[in-house]
Amino acid sequence: MSFDNPAVDPPLLEVRGLSKVYRIFDRPGDRLKQILFGGFKRYYRDYTALEDISFSIAKGETVGIVGRNGAGKSTLLQILTGTLQETAGEVVVNGRVAALLELGSGINPELTGRENVRLLAAILGLDDAETRDRMPAILAFAELGEFIDQPVKSYSSGMYVRLAFSIATCVDPDLLIVDEALSVGDVAFRNKCMRRINELRAKNVSILFVSHDLSTLQMICDRAIWLNDGRVKAIGNPVQITQDFHAFMLGGDAPSVEATESRPLTPTGRSVPQQITEHGEFTVFRLRRHGGGAEFSPGDDIAFEFALKAAENIDGIIFGLSVYRRDGDWIIGQTNKESKVSWPPIRENETAKGIVILKSTVLGPGEYIAAIAAYSNDLSLLYAMTELNVYFSIRTAYPTWGRLIHPIVWEPHG
Repeated sequence: MSFDNPAVDPPLLEVRGLSKVYRIFDRPGDRLKQILFGGFKRYYRDYTALEDISFSIAKGETVGIVGRNGAGKSTLLQILTGTLQETAGEVVVNGRVAALLELGSGINPELTGRENVRLLAAILGLDDAETRDRMPAILAFAELGEFIDQPVKSYSSGMYVRLAFSIATCVDPDLLIVDEALSVGDVAFRNKCMRRINELRAKNVSILFVSHDLSTLQMICDRAIWLNDGRVKAIGNPVQITQDFHAFMLGGDAPSVEATESRPLTPTGRSVPQQITEHGEFTVFRLRRHGGGAEFSPGDDIAFEFALKAAENIDGIIFGLSVYRRDGDWIIGQTNKESKVSWPPIRENETAKGIVILKSTVLGPGEYIAAIAAYSNDLSLLYAMTELNVYFSIRTAYPTWGRLIHPIVWEPHG
């Protein structure tokens, strides 16, 4: 295997054009038919689990992988650890790999814990002397006590993971692959595992970390890879990637504001999708431009322009702004009445215009949709209401996990 730039240390892990295609047989008998008559007819259909995956991990780098269930994460890890054969592409690893895949992976339930330590250590390339040297540290970390000499099939799920994690992290790997292992066990065990992971990072061990715990990925990873439908959707800053992934999981990819505003006119000539009454209709509802885009940060002002055209004389108007998160959670529902702001009466065919601003927004990272409505002064009559059709997003450059970024004052005291 040759690298493009031999003067630079090669990556510890390099994945190039990796693909995995499974043969799906609809009926059990089709497998036999394929063997006997496959030269004349195909009795299966292809399912592509991974397609053209490429990335690399440098020595000492911690990389996280996110993706919804079925995105191809487990298939990728199985190929990287050599338990599954790829269909196309190549994987090059320059060092020893230790992995914690699904619960109990690599553990023989009929053997005792101690016997499994010897077995897995041998698989990872340790000789008898090295295994004996590391055995006390492995047993101490696993904290299995007298159960270390009992068959593993009698272990709880937490004991399984403690044994596997202890073996994988005590054999001096160059690359550690962790797949959701920290989701099993109590807080004390999780903290212990995180301390061990940080120790390995300090020793320049590379780590490939797969988890649905986005906060952990944000804190410990140098980069993140987002897999979607077997493809790499994005690679980059772990905070940005995990926030984008979280927003995607709440409601899928949001159309851009530009897309919603440039949609074709309806047959009636109206460009703002809405509920229209005999009282009036909205002719404008959109974001005021924020540097030409629709992405904001906590603390930014988010401004919307709107215009209501009256179909009859209207004595007074109350405007109401609604903001929903993409998962349907209603976050904001406020009117100008609470702010003691009013609009003068308008006559038929006149237009009431305005701007509503979310001052120093406290919204947390995510994708949002807004709508506006117009009511009579007593809120009993609905004059017009737009659909949820103005999209915007909130992003931060730092890890955060709440729905709101609320102004808080921290005061240390001696």
